Amino acid sequence: MRDLYELDLSELSWAKPCGGNSDDDGDEESCVLFADTSGVVALRDSKNPGAEALRFTKAEMEAFVRHYARENGIVI
Repeated sequence: MRDLYELDLSELSWAKPCGGNSDDDGDEESCVLFADTSGVVALRDSKNPGAEALRFTKAEMEAFVRHYARENGIVI
């Protein structure tokens, strides 16, 4: 299995699927940014984009989403 943390993510386009609401101070809400490339899903903090992104295989991410949905009664 390849080391997911050896992948160069610098040229990826990051998606921000959350709403963009502001809190009382006018700060944009915290969101998770994600990028999908070569069978790898990378996640990072929208308020700290310089921090290292977490990386998961697509199979790991799909298992997480399915488990979360099942545990919370969400139909997918």
